[in-house]
Amino acid sequence: MFCPECGTLVFPTPSGDIDCPNYKCGYQGPLSNDFANIRTSTKAEVRVFEVIKDSDERKGVLTTGAYVCPELKCDSQEVYSYLEPRLDMAEIQVAMLTCKECHKGWREH
Repeated sequence: MFCPECGTLVFPTPSGDIDCPNYKCGYQGPLSNDFANIRTSTKAEVRVFEVIKDSDERKGVLTTGAYVCPELKCDSQEVYSYLEPRLDMAEIQVAMLTCKECHKGWREH
């Protein structure tokens, strides 16, 4: 609720009267009729989500020449890459990489 005189946030007593905490205003009395019937409510929404770690799948932007597949038999330079923030440090990102040829996934810090 808000004071009808100055607009300061107030908490009404069980009888419906308010005492404005603003020392300059000092309003004491009933809540004005304009605000007497206003009620608020909040409704909690349930969100369903699933965490998917799909580093084995092809994901990201296809880059050529920037990375080399660490698989000894592959050595491909066509790699899908995207950046993912680290959980312990928000400013550092990890490059999540997947080889286009052999689908091997790895990360570089």
